[in-house]
Parts: sequence; structure tokens; C-alpha cells
Amino acid sequence: MGQVILDDFSQEMAEYFKEHIFDNLDKIMKGPMLYHYTSMEALNNILDREKCFWITRVDFMNDYKEVAYVTEVVQAIIGEIEKSKEKDTFIHLYKDFASTESYYKDLNIFAFSLTENPDSLPLWYNYGANEGCNIGIDASKFFGQSFNSQITFVGKVVYDEEKQRQIVKEVITRLLQLVRAENLSEESFSRAILFTFGTLGCFIKHPAFVSEEEFRFIFIPKSDEHIHFRVSRGAFIPFIKVPVVEHNAETGEDKLLVRKITIGPRTKLDIVKSGLEFYLSVKKLEGIELCTSRTPLRF
Repeated sequence: MGQVILDDFSQEMAEYFKEHIFDNLDKIMKGPMLYHYTSMEALNNILDREKCFWITRVDFMNDYKEVAYVTEVVQAIIGEIEKSKEKDTFIHLYKDFASTESYYKDLNIFAFSLTENPDSLPLWYNYGANEGCNIGIDASKFFGQSFNSQITFVGKVVYDEEKQRQIVKEVITRLLQLVRAENLSEESFSRAILFTFGTLGCFIKHPAFVSEEEFRFIFIPKSDEHIHFRVSRGAFIPFIKVPVVEHNAETGEDKLLVRKITIGPRTKLDIVKSGLEFYLSVKKLEGIELCTSRTPLRF
């Protein structure tokens, strides 16, 4: 599809997001541990071979339709926005945006899910049935890296309906202010809507998903050369590789940012832990805390 270029207006909206919407980024950068639930096979790939996470494009994720939920919120609050010529144009253009799911393809958004919860029953059910684990990473160092990305957002997903309405109302108001000031053409206005709600939609989810307690990391790569593909169930799935290491410029060595591994609930838990302990010893992977889920389940 070629390189995605974000215009000055999109960059300005991105700065607005970072300053006013994703206010929990400061909390992340101060160093809490965040956890990524995955399979033991993926863990082996991360620790031994790739030393990176494979991050899937959002429209190829299992639950990608969740991102359309933001449209419901927009429709619920649009009547509260002060009437103007820009608002009328917004409503007209937003209908086109909301009628298609191709905007995530056009934006080329890749998303990575994490959580603050190190032992979540719903997430074990979703990702850990008899073979799962979660990986605790040093969030401040991980998100402090330089990625091959035009735009990078890290934020806690919002499930509360009142807060969702507040955020969407603030974003629409700001968008219309900027459109009026810049006197954008309909084409530019349409691109602004694409960027604004294509990205915001990744951070607003239906309240039914609140148990996931999700943090989401999204970014738009600078060019297609950073995109790879894997085959799953006969389909080519686009993903990018994001290193989970800290590079030491003095020694030239890369140190894993994995701080903890939790083995999910399952039968024969002891032998699984014993095997992983031996694995870490043989691979000389030091400083990683290993523990098992306290959830009393045997899948």
C-alpha cells in the first residue's frame, strides 16, 4: 500500500491526544510492570530467538470489530456539540467513515495489548487454556524506546461510559476548532476524521470488556519495509517486530526487559515450572522472576 504520510493536521491532533487524552502515559513512564498474556510457544520465541514482540495490525486481530464501538459514542453525544457549519460537515463526512472498516487498513495501525493485572481469570481463559503464561515487562524502558513509527500512543483503555462521552465530546470540539482555524477542505477534513477516530477507537471499548483492564500500545510504521507476515489458518497476517530489549551503547549488548513470567493455571503445573526454570538456567537468562498463577483452575 506504500508509505502512510500523516499531514500537519494529523500531527497536531496527535499532540492533542498525548497532552489531553492519554494522561496515564506519565504513570507508565514512571515504571509499573505491565503484563502480556500469550502462549508458551510465543514465550520461547521472545526469550530465545526473536527477543521482540510480534504486534498485529488492528484489523487482523481476533476482536478487531471492537474498534467500531467509538461510533456509537459519537452518535450518542453529537447532539451536545454546538451547532456550526463545521459540525454539519463533520456529520456528513463521519457517516462515510463509520460505514466502512477499511480505515484501519488505510491508517496501517498496529496494536499491542497489555494489562496491569498479573493473574487475571478472564485473560487466562482467553489466552492461557492449558498452555499460557504472561510476561511482565519493564514498561518505562520498553515504551521509552525509539520505534520505527510516525505516531506512537500508549494509553489505558477506557470502559466507563461517562468518561468515554467526555473524551469524545472534547475531541470533537477540538477537531472542529482546528478545522475552523485551518479552513480545511472536505478532503482534508475527511483525512482528519480518519486519523482522529481511527486512533481514538483503539482506546475506547464496550464496558463489557472492563475485566481485561487493558493498556494498549499502537503505532503507525514509517514505511512498509518494517512489516512482516505470518500465516495463520491459511491467511497472511501482517505484523511488526518490536524489540523487548534495552541496548547498552557502551557495551553494545542488548538486555531483555522481561522481569517476570507467570505460568497460567493448568494440570501438571510443577513439571511445567521445573522445565521453565531449567530453560532459563541453560539460556543464562538471569533476573527473571518465575511464578505460577494462584487461580485455582485446572484446564
